[in-house]
Amino acid sequence: MLTALHDIILERNSDTQASMLGRFAELYYANAPTDELLARPVADLYGATLSSWHFVQERKPKEAKVRVFNPDHENHGWQSLHTVVEIVCEDMPFLVDSVRLQLNARQMSLHAIHYAVINSKRDENHRLCDTDWSRPTEETTSEAIIYVEFDHHSDLNLLQDLSDSLVQVIDEVRCCVEDFDPISHRVIEVADELAEARVDGAKEAEAFLRWLLNNHFTFLASDEFHFETDSDADYVVRTEARDLGVFRYQPASRNRLKLQDLAEEVRQFITRSQPISFMKSGTRSRVHRPAYPDYVVVKRYDANGNAIGGVRFMGLFTSLVYIETPNNIPIVRDKLAAVRDRAGFDSIGHNGKELNRILEIYPRDELFQSPVDHLYKTAISILNIQERRQTRVYMRKDPYSKFVSCLAYVPRDIYNTELRQRIESVLESEFSPLDIESTTHFSESVLARAQYTVRLDPEKPVEFDEGLVSHKIRQVVRSWGDDLHDALIEQVGEERGNRQFHEYRSAFPAGYRETFVARTAVADIQHMESLKHLEAGHLAMSFYRELEENSNQLRFKLFNLGSILPLSDVIPVLENLGLRVLGEHPYEITRSDGQVIWIHNFLLEYTLADKVSIAEVKSLFQDSFKAIWQGQAENDAFNRLVLGAQLGWKDIALLRAYARYMKQIRFGISETYIAATLARYIPVSALLVKLFHARFGLEPQLKVDRDEHFAELEQQLLDSLDDVTQLNEDRTIRRYLELMKATLRTNFFQLDDNGETKPYISLKIDPSAISDMPLPRPMFEIFVYSPRVEGVHLRGGKVARGGLRWSDRSDDFRTEILGLVKAQQVKNAVIVPVGAKGGFVAKQLPKTGGRDAFMAEGVSCYQTFISALLDVTDNLAEGKVVPPQGVIRHDPDDTYLVVAADKGTATFSDIANAIAIERGFWMGDAFASGGSIGYDHKKMG
Repeated sequence: MLTALHDIILERNSDTQASMLGRFAELYYANAPTDELLARPVADLYGATLSSWHFVQERKPKEAKVRVFNPDHENHGWQSLHTVVEIVCEDMPFLVDSVRLQLNARQMSLHAIHYAVINSKRDENHRLCDTDWSRPTEETTSEAIIYVEFDHHSDLNLLQDLSDSLVQVIDEVRCCVEDFDPISHRVIEVADELAEARVDGAKEAEAFLRWLLNNHFTFLASDEFHFETDSDADYVVRTEARDLGVFRYQPASRNRLKLQDLAEEVRQFITRSQPISFMKSGTRSRVHRPAYPDYVVVKRYDANGNAIGGVRFMGLFTSLVYIETPNNIPIVRDKLAAVRDRAGFDSIGHNGKELNRILEIYPRDELFQSPVDHLYKTAISILNIQERRQTRVYMRKDPYSKFVSCLAYVPRDIYNTELRQRIESVLESEFSPLDIESTTHFSESVLARAQYTVRLDPEKPVEFDEGLVSHKIRQVVRSWGDDLHDALIEQVGEERGNRQFHEYRSAFPAGYRETFVARTAVADIQHMESLKHLEAGHLAMSFYRELEENSNQLRFKLFNLGSILPLSDVIPVLENLGLRVLGEHPYEITRSDGQVIWIHNFLLEYTLADKVSIAEVKSLFQDSFKAIWQGQAENDAFNRLVLGAQLGWKDIALLRAYARYMKQIRFGISETYIAATLARYIPVSALLVKLFHARFGLEPQLKVDRDEHFAELEQQLLDSLDDVTQLNEDRTIRRYLELMKATLRTNFFQLDDNGETKPYISLKIDPSAISDMPLPRPMFEIFVYSPRVEGVHLRGGKVARGGLRWSDRSDDFRTEILGLVKAQQVKNAVIVPVGAKGGFVAKQLPKTGGRDAFMAEGVSCYQTFISALLDVTDNLAEGKVVPPQGVIRHDPDDTYLVVAADKGTATFSDIANAIAIERGFWMGDAFASGGSIGYDHKKMG
């Protein structure tokens, strides 16, 4: 880059000018970062170089030249995207730091900062001479050139204010640098005086001053004062002529003060015998570092040991102070020794070593300013934490009421910027300060130490309760994880709670922690734990309502192991349950073992009523959603009855089954309309279910007065039809009643071998009791319904046989089977007076997996269909009729059920016979003709 710059310099300047400008550029950019130079167009780099070259050409002795401007091509011949600061002045320490402080104080982002030194010689007109600027001589002056780019600002007033401030700061730095040696000589002078003083502590104070001189203190200012006594009062009088450094640059407003007008703490220091005192300045330093400078105030004594005045030194402790052991610092080492003596611990024991460690890393400012009593109490309290995850707060108000110091020990793993800001908010609320400064110390300890220096407003005197402030800080420090731990132990016990806490302590993302309290997380953890015992693909769930939400608003959480749930799968289920989805928030939970669990939190609104009782419908809703999700129940508009009529999913499946049967017998009203009718007349829907339970329920009391109870419910239903306004709605409800009365048997109340409800429903129906039935009407009919399979078996007489067909006509398979019955009646009229036919449709045939998967699903549906037929068929045992268990019969004994193969089931007879044998059906392997063994019904006929 400098090669390209030199090329432009040579191209655009005379040889003499190019030579000087080239040497200047080499010096100017000697320490500039290469990446910054490469990032700038060479033309702009040339413009900046030439601009600085012209700017340094003329400067008066001790003058600080500052220019703040926005270069552009029209006015300056070059441009920059940023605002530029150019400075040339005598080189001295702290310049760059102090300039940067001014820009940072105005929150101006710096984009470039270059610092170079030229050893200049100037003529009588103060113009730069052509010499070797890189080598200092007796005739040259080291001049600093500073170039800064910061965020573009076009406000001229702001730029002028910045320019004025930079000039002032450079002058202030000059005063500090020029007076550094005089201040150092004064320190030696005062130390020598203390060596002769006859007061307690003088020797240690002397050692401390000499320690300061050993590169431990950056002296910025000093002044002297003495005590005077008039007839009416005592005075403290400053000697203005002796001001050095910043005090010389910024003279005090008053030089003579009455002792009684001073703060009590200041009066106590003056009147007590102690030779040295420490305090903080209330104004941030503008030189070197933006910290609050420290005052070291030393008394002077006469030959008799009486205080006659003193000297103040103001400055900043150097970085050495913060890294070397405090046991080497005079005065501080005496405090530490006093603390150890008071503690009385064995120096090689655990407590003794731990106390030493605490004091070794204790904030240096606190060591200087804290009295021994406060230091002892704080150190022992820190020791008693014993590396536990606790929060402790220690506060100290400085003797001059300028600051409050706050030390907060908090668990290291939770300390971050957000927590720091929350603690600062507590301090701001309590003290209304002018400023809060914070520093943080991390070590191998489980605790982090945060120190807050609170700059008090002198116009607002502060009295505070340390216990109350500490409590408030502990409350904001207390993490969500702490609350989770306590809530787990409280709700599930210590052993289980600790185990779950270690598993989930870092599992919850920030969004979850901001939304839910720890007690809610405990409940969610139990749901997530339940997933460990569920089969793959099953969900855990929680149905609830927030206290603040309306009576028709609900919350629903779904917990899924491993992957996020597609909303396109979930939302239709919720909508068919009568719920409107108002919002959804997913949360990724990652347990300590790496297992991911997704929580979906839905905000829902029930659309069919103004109020929903969570207590009454929670179990029904969750069971229904689970059944729908797992495929045990279908996802359609009938499910609105779960919350509306408080019906379980199996009762709704019953109403759905009758609706499907209506479709097969050509009722003429759509299934959608039927579902809407039931949802509109919720009490009627509930009555229909009660009627079915009264007719077929297994409760003991129903055996006595079943018919009477059914008649009462039927009358209630008929009376309720007065409120039904639409004719088709009336027809629908009456058809339900008619079908239930025509139903002779059902397996609805049967349980499987595991004590669970069966996944299918079979209804044995008397077609003669149903009006408008398509002809011919069989004597008996069994309708089978499930989410996977539907089927029908039509039997023309008590003794009848016929094949079972695998149909592909899902909308009208009964019509297909009825057509086969008609054909059979014609074909077999001479052989067998009546026959039977049946058929089923597989509703969930796989779309992948090929023929094997297709046939496997068909066989499974066939097995369900056969089982459903046998569920409502009587058996024979030793010549006696054995009714099926869990079935109320409204017809005479009926033991004859024979099936055969037909289209699609040619090879299924052995499957049917196996089921008959397994169930102990009396026909055994003669149940299905056409099998590999058993009877051939056609040959027997």
